[in-house]
Amino acid sequence: MTKKAKTIVTIALMLGMSLAALDTTIVGTALPSIVGKLGGIALYSWVFSIYLLTSTTTVPIYGKLADLYGRKPVFLFGSALFLLGSILCGSAQSMGELIIFRAIQGLGAGAVLPIVLTIIGDIFELQERARVQGLFSAVWGLASIVGPAVGGLIVDHFSWRWVFYINVPFGLLSGILLTLSLKETVERKKQKLDYLGTLTLTGSIIALLFALLQGGTNWSWLSVPSISLFTLFLVLIILFLRQESRASEPILPLTLFTNRIIAVSSLGG
Repeated sequence: MTKKAKTIVTIALMLGMSLAALDTTIVGTALPSIVGKLGGIALYSWVFSIYLLTSTTTVPIYGKLADLYGRKPVFLFGSALFLLGSILCGSAQSMGELIIFRAIQGLGAGAVLPIVLTIIGDIFELQERARVQGLFSAVWGLASIVGPAVGGLIVDHFSWRWVFYINVPFGLLSGILLTLSLKETVERKKQKLDYLGTLTLTGSIIALLFALLQGGTNWSWLSVPSISLFTLFLVLIILFLRQESRASEPILPLTLFTNRIIAVSSLGG
C-alpha cells in the first residue's frame, strides 16, 4: 500500500473511531434537554447503559467476523449501523424509542474500535504500529473529553437532535474514504463461528455490566437481583471457558493469554 493510501485510510479510521468515542459522552449534556422534550426521566440512565451494553458485547463477535469475511466489509457494516442508529436517535419521539435506537447505535459502534486496531496492524509495519496506535488512543481520549462541550454547544445553538445527526456527514465521509483507499484481499477459509462460545460470552458480559450498572442505583449490591446477576455471570463465564477450551475455532482463543504481554495488557486494561 502506498504512503498516500495509508494516510487516507488512517484519516478514515480516525473519523469513524472519533465518532464512536464522541457518542459515549456527547449525549450527557444533551440529556436534560432531551428529557424536557421527550419525558421519561425514570429511563434517564438507560440512554447511556444500553449503548455501553451493546457496544461492549459485540466486540468479540465483530473480531471473529472480520477474520472470516475481511476487515473492510465488517467495518463498513458497523459504521452503517452506527449511522442508522444516529439518524433514528435524532428522530426519536419518546424516551423508549431513543433507548432502542441507542442500542442500534451501540451495535454499530462495537465494530469500530476492534476493527480499527486490526486494520492498523494489517497496513503498518511492526515498527510503525506503536506510534500509530498511540495516535489513535489520543484521538479516542480527546474525542471523549470534548464530547460534553460539543454537546452543550449543539443544544444551545441548534437542537438536541443534532447531537445525533452530526454523526452522519462525518460517518459517510469516513466510509467513502475507506472504500476508495483500502484494498483488501480476503482468503476464503472453511471456518465457522463458535455459536455457543459467542452466546455464553455475550450473556456473561451482559449479566456483569447490568449488575454493575444497576447495582447500588436501582437496587442494593446485596439484593436478590444483584446476587442473581453476579451468579449468572459466573455460571456463564465458566461455561464459556469450558467451551473455548474444547472448540476447534474458538471466538476467543484462551492460548492468547499464555502470552505475557497480552495477559498483562488485559489485566491492566
